[in-house]
Amino acid sequence: MSEIVLSVIIPAYNVEKYIVECVDSLLTQISAPDEIIIINDGSTDDTLQLAQRHYAHLPQVKIVTIPNGGLGNARDTGIAVAKGEFIFFCDPDDIVAEGFFSELQEVAKKHPDVDLFCFNSCTFEDGDSQKTQPKVRHDRFGLHGPQKVFSSLLRNGSYTSAVWNYALKKSVIDQHHLRFVRRLHEDHHFTMAAFFKCQRAWVSKATYYKQRIRSGSLTNSQKGDDFFYQRYDAFMNAWHVLITSVKKGAWRSELQKDYLLHSFRLMVFLSLYNKTPVPEYVLNAIRVLGRDVKAANFKEWLILNSPELYIRVQNYRVLKEMNGAKTFRKAGENVARTSQTYENTFQK
Repeated sequence: MSEIVLSVIIPAYNVEKYIVECVDSLLTQISAPDEIIIINDGSTDDTLQLAQRHYAHLPQVKIVTIPNGGLGNARDTGIAVAKGEFIFFCDPDDIVAEGFFSELQEVAKKHPDVDLFCFNSCTFEDGDSQKTQPKVRHDRFGLHGPQKVFSSLLRNGSYTSAVWNYALKKSVIDQHHLRFVRRLHEDHHFTMAAFFKCQRAWVSKATYYKQRIRSGSLTNSQKGDDFFYQRYDAFMNAWHVLITSVKKGAWRSELQKDYLLHSFRLMVFLSLYNKTPVPEYVLNAIRVLGRDVKAANFKEWLILNSPELYIRVQNYRVLKEMNGAKTFRKAGENVARTSQTYENTFQK
């Protein structure tokens, strides 16, 4: 085991309100020679000044300033600097719970072949870190094959490509030349490769990561056409990793189905919550990639064989949710009647 077990990489751009809380949550756990690497991505506020004032004197903290180049470029810069056996990417407005590093140390010592360390995560509203909602929810714990872990997350509906949901051995990153290439959606390819290039995973029962939900962030903002196309492109790149990393057979077919259904639903809901039409290229992907997928129930059959009706049904539910007390009785009745007709067809 390397003397430096962990390198935490924090890409930071204009996060003066959050950077201290984030780094402090890590400092309670991490001391030298393990390291916290803050990549100041050309911030124009007081992010750099705060980092220097609070942490420049600490041996476990490194502060690197680069011209603004985006989240992916900042993470890649951190990878080049990092010396730890494991790499953990932490967003600068989030919080890491106590126990994360001590369990990672224990696992690395007892199971040196583990190259992927996974854990649960939750979200919290900005200003109230105690009010949380589950996000990533693992349902298998201890030692497992990474692909099995990936599959179980897809099936329970809590898979996310966010790279802060695991710590990954740097040797895997270096061996497979994993890097963040694109400015948006850069996590998808990287995380898919992490699950498929690693050999052994440890899954903790603990919830170690708290993701802050704040208004005005990329996650919470209104999105344009470019966002959706780049999201689709990231899906296609991740899909390529899956089909080229697993041999043809029953297991790959199972993974393909789970990932396609997860991705199709996600891309549909991204558009619905954005109050914009689902792009035609997404509908074409559903028709082409989904044509050989065997549906196990009516809901799966509906999205694969009649995505337009599936979208109408889900749009009714999204509108009802977003408008609270307002009702959509007439629209709901029309959708329900059409849906029942299709369900009867499926059952025949």
